[in-house]
Amino acid sequence: MFVKSIRSILVLTLVLGLLAACGGQADPTPAPAEKEQPAATEEAVAEQPAATEEAAEEPAATEEAAAEAPAEPGTLQVWVAWGDNPAQLQELFNKYGEANNVKVQVNAPVPEDKIIAGLSGSQPPHVLVLGGPDNVPGWTNEGLLAPLDEIISASNIDKTDILPAVLSQCAYKGDHYCLPWGTDTYAFYWNKDLFEEAGLDPEKPPQTLEELAEYADKLTKVDANGEITQIGFIPDFSWPHFEQYIPMFGGFWISDDGTKIQLDSQPVIDALKWEQQFYSKYGADKVLKFTSSLGEYGSPQHGFMDSKVAMMVDGEWMTGPNFIQGLKPDLYYGVAPLPPPADHPDRAGTNTLQGSVAVIPSGVADKAAAGKLLAWMMSPEVVAEEMVANFNLPSSAKAAQDPRFQENEKFKVFLELSKSPNTRSIVLNAVHSDILTELTRIHEQVVHGGQEPEPLLKEMQTKLQADLDKALSEK
Repeated sequence: MFVKSIRSILVLTLVLGLLAACGGQADPTPAPAEKEQPAATEEAVAEQPAATEEAAEEPAATEEAAAEAPAEPGTLQVWVAWGDNPAQLQELFNKYGEANNVKVQVNAPVPEDKIIAGLSGSQPPHVLVLGGPDNVPGWTNEGLLAPLDEIISASNIDKTDILPAVLSQCAYKGDHYCLPWGTDTYAFYWNKDLFEEAGLDPEKPPQTLEELAEYADKLTKVDANGEITQIGFIPDFSWPHFEQYIPMFGGFWISDDGTKIQLDSQPVIDALKWEQQFYSKYGADKVLKFTSSLGEYGSPQHGFMDSKVAMMVDGEWMTGPNFIQGLKPDLYYGVAPLPPPADHPDRAGTNTLQGSVAVIPSGVADKAAAGKLLAWMMSPEVVAEEMVANFNLPSSAKAAQDPRFQENEKFKVFLELSKSPNTRSIVLNAVHSDILTELTRIHEQVVHGGQEPEPLLKEMQTKLQADLDKALSEK
């Protein structure tokens, strides 16, 4: 589900030609999104009814099925945008079908163009799972998504069990138009072998952002021709991390109430300038040339796994069996929270939670059936089972108590981060996608192109605030 973490940002990034090695992160179709298996066991979190032979013969979960195969009468349709492991998803939903004497057909992964066509058509899926909430405001404004508060109440979904920072990402226009299904966050990874080679204490990651920059210099190697052969840190490897860096500098790109754009605020400026130094130090062209030579995200040749990138920011799934645990089990590395600025130790543990969300299309005829299925998906047992299977963080407080989430020491770093008092979430608003698009463009111009951020941010601030004001006045 790491695809969720990247959400639309990666898509936007790919469109803008900013990324070369994600195949799927960022929700894009983001980096190679392969679902990860439980750190310790693959048993079900709770005893679910065994899938019958009939359930086992459910239609295969495929994109083609979503696009071409009409559902049988009475069949519940679930579309999943990221769908890293369709078979695992179908097996999970077969349990609901068996317990409720109904067929559930999972289609995954489903690309955005087919999702939009499905939402606009006469037979949308009963439940749609997205990599993140980025498209929720736009689709809500177009009347494609159903408000959920009444459905939540009628279906007895316990909102108090959903982590507040995760649930808040779904609040829009005084209602909830999505519900989180698991979540993700990011932390700091470092290669202990490379630390030792550079004369650094392998058990002591940098304690401040300033120290991180110093370590990056010590961990970077350049050959006689001036070409980079090993790099200490790349701030946007494998995609931009706006939602992590800007809060670490004390702000966000929009106010918490979603009414004021803050693109030209000091925290946004400071975050971009902090990132810029890692490219300007050795020359952006040389850094980009080096990153273009690195292996694919979900492969042993990935820059960090191949010991060519000494430090990075990445999600919890990277510690699991589809990534480091399975591809480079002997890699000597550590994980810790991203360090705060030296003058703000109070920001330790700052992180942004975001991840997969489930929505009910407005065109669904039987919303009671959709609500019942959604309630099952939100149950602690099912959340735990799915997140353990995918090596992602649970969005349910009760699910988080499952002992399997404690079995991987590195994964536990992310679990603790999700409970940090400095944890925040994305703020949905009418121009959310436009903000991400423009922030991605400006990021490239500043971090890769060496431009000053202030004039670029000020210009876009004025335009987007006017667009937001207009949208708010039309409520």
